[in-house]
Amino acid sequence: MIGRLRGELIQKLPNLALVECAGVGYSAAISLSTYGLLPEAGSTVVLHTELLVRENEISLLGFSSTQERELYRMLVKVDGVGPKLALAALGALSLEDLVRAIRSREVKVLTRIPGVGKKTAEKMCFELSEKMGGLTGLEGLSGVASSDPWEESLRSALTNLGFKEDAVLPVVAELRASKPSLTEAIRQALKALQR
Repeated sequence: MIGRLRGELIQKLPNLALVECAGVGYSAAISLSTYGLLPEAGSTVVLHTELLVRENEISLLGFSSTQERELYRMLVKVDGVGPKLALAALGALSLEDLVRAIRSREVKVLTRIPGVGKKTAEKMCFELSEKMGGLTGLEGLSGVASSDPWEESLRSALTNLGFKEDAVLPVVAELRASKPSLTEAIRQALKALQR
């Protein structure tokens, strides 16, 4: 099993990283939060990975930290949460906010994740809230105070994409009223920031 990649980052996209290790290029699906933490192409990168073997395909998923990978592993154990939805959850909320929302059973926060409805959010809370204490390195994250998780995630995604905080804040404030899904908010914000 491939558990970790260390090599040159050849290409990075919001959902994919291509890493060359000893002459072999590994393509790994990634979350939006991992994308925001990747260095520039040509730099050395370390990804903690998960290998998915299915009947028709073999896929590699990459994570910026072992904590993110551990949380992914817990999420996919929930009935109705597959790899794509788990990566969407990891990209929509910071690890701290996601853990806090599950531990505190904040269904409304979880339904802001693209593809997560009320029933899935309730399942995540029911099945994982008690297990969250066993997440290595994530103990105590539920106590971190923050403002609106949607706003924090949007601001974080945009600053990680290279936009300055003072340019990002007015755009986030504009979108606050309509509060679209995080994916849609990022799309609209990028349009506004590139004017």
